[in-house]
Amino acid sequence: MAQPKYFDNQPLQLDAVDSIQWDETTEVAVVGFGMAGASAAAEAVEQGAKVTLIDRLSGGGASALSGGIVYAGGGTKTQKEAGEEDTTEDMFQYLKEEIEGAVTDETLRKFCNDSISNMEWLESYGVPFNATTYDEKTSYPPDGFYLYYSGNEVSSPYKEKAKPARRGHRTFGDGLTGRVIWGEMCSALEASNQVDIQTHTEVLRLIVDGDNKVLGLEVLQAPKNAFVRAIMLRLNKLANGFTMLEPKMGKMFRAGIHYFRRKGTIKRIRADKGVVLSTGGFINNLDMLTDYAPVYKGVRPLGEDDIGSGIMLGCSVGGDLDYMNKVSAWRFFTPPSCLLKGLVVTHKTDRVCNEDLYGAKTAQYLVDNDDGKGWLIIDEELMVEAKSKANSKHMPWSQWLPIRMMMWTSTKKADSIEALASECGLDTTKLTATVEKFNAGADAGEDEYDKAAKYLRPLGDGPYYALDISLDNPKVPCLSMTLGGLKVNEQNGLVLNKQGQDIEGLYAAGRSAVGVCSKSYVSGLSLSDCVFSGRRAGADAAKR
Repeated sequence: MAQPKYFDNQPLQLDAVDSIQWDETTEVAVVGFGMAGASAAAEAVEQGAKVTLIDRLSGGGASALSGGIVYAGGGTKTQKEAGEEDTTEDMFQYLKEEIEGAVTDETLRKFCNDSISNMEWLESYGVPFNATTYDEKTSYPPDGFYLYYSGNEVSSPYKEKAKPARRGHRTFGDGLTGRVIWGEMCSALEASNQVDIQTHTEVLRLIVDGDNKVLGLEVLQAPKNAFVRAIMLRLNKLANGFTMLEPKMGKMFRAGIHYFRRKGTIKRIRADKGVVLSTGGFINNLDMLTDYAPVYKGVRPLGEDDIGSGIMLGCSVGGDLDYMNKVSAWRFFTPPSCLLKGLVVTHKTDRVCNEDLYGAKTAQYLVDNDDGKGWLIIDEELMVEAKSKANSKHMPWSQWLPIRMMMWTSTKKADSIEALASECGLDTTKLTATVEKFNAGADAGEDEYDKAAKYLRPLGDGPYYALDISLDNPKVPCLSMTLGGLKVNEQNGLVLNKQGQDIEGLYAAGRSAVGVCSKSYVSGLSLSDCVFSGRRAGADAAKR
């Protein structure tokens, strides 16, 4: 694909590093203050470097808005406290099946081997975890539970590849605890005299020499007037409150932030050891989404204001991209877990997977087979049970609200399967045959997709219900995040050009870069990769 129109922030090229007047000098500049940026900055400081940490908004990004899940295993302290048996080999074998070759086996093994030490590293910064386990299938456990199966560990074909273990470590706290894990890292960095945190500062372009080595950044920094900054902080909090429920409102508040920033000043920051790009993905950039992943245009962005700015900066100096068509679409219909006993079909009336998979994996099957279109079919007994359990007690709104909205606004009802097919615009003969095959397998205990026995049962008596689980269902937003980004050297995190060569002085981490979860995502894998890739980039930059 030709370079799209939005890649217009070409670098400033210098004949010599001292040919311009630099406003500031640092050793490592980190662009983007979510968990990847925080990890890069903290690791660089541990290696003795002076760090300038820049964020276009107030800091936190998608990390602070997340559930605060870290995917870790092999025998973490939390696992041991819970009596959970796990090995790094089982973790590797499971993830090897899950990530579909997004990184090399060597890198994946290091990711798994570093898992325990990365958890200990987070705890050293005050991040709290808890060993209370949860057994039900869910993308996020209710309050009071913190260690759980956060992916497909107990589903086929994954359970045949490795011994299942609970590896989803939810940060201790109530509600969505991303704010806790990022908050602890933020507090530690704010207290460091080696870190200069510059919020409401937008990178306009990179600065390079004649050999394309990255020397620093040109930024636009909002006025430092205390009153103006207080208004910007308030606007950002309001925007974050709407970012997932009503993005248009969030965009309106952020327009105010951008207005104030444009009243600021342009500065040039020299970074003697390197620049780390960690600004997240591009789910909020509709132009990029249309070009790279058009089937996902109707989803709801999951992120603070992920417009692909870091990815675009990397491309401006020749950085290569990969997996830009990969998006994790969170079409969960659990809790309540009883709905996993239903039957998922595409709009083409095909059953394409076992229903007990992680919701984003089910969504991927719908994308691969029918442009993200699908129905969940259940009977009267399951509907009654689901309504009785789909409540908000001890669950964040992002868990209980979607399934309630789906039952209220996006459900068809009929007394027979034939009539239900007609209501949904499905092929009557084909749906009847699909249901009969599903029921026969459930009766025999031999499901064609090896659905877990716990959730395997035939559809019983009517009336029957079909819930529209299509990704573009406008009545029930499907939260999503992009997974692809800049190609990096897996040994050190340096951005690669199209010839596979390192771009000296430029690193990428988190969802700005290709990483462990760039082809397939389960809860906790992105934050875990943010820590892994962020530390990798920060350490290498500091040592150069």
